[in-house]
Amino acid sequence: MRVVEIFNSIDGEGIRAGLPCTFIRLFGCNLSCSYCDSSYACVEPKNELADRPYKVMSVDEIVSQVKYLGCLNITITGGEPLIHPGIVHLIDTLVDYGCWVNIETNG
Repeated sequence: MRVVEIFNSIDGEGIRAGLPCTFIRLFGCNLSCSYCDSSYACVEPKNELADRPYKVMSVDEIVSQVKYLGCLNITITGGEPLIHPGIVHLIDTLVDYGCWVNIETNG
């Protein structure tokens, strides 16, 4: 999966607002919303030599990073997380580990 960043912060939306959260920001989106607050997670660099704004990670690598960060409240965001092959496997693996998974989607 193309991962822009995985980090701990405070959830700012929904029923978990104010709680610690691990964010998994995936790269890529099927829309170009003018109000997007994370366009850096949506657009490939035009220059072939430019660094990509993401790292390709397996589900196991993502879950390993979540374990390292230690917070089981997870928000998967993007870009658009639901366009990624393997997203169901990632969600299932996180839930099996004991995570409470929230998805921010444009859907």
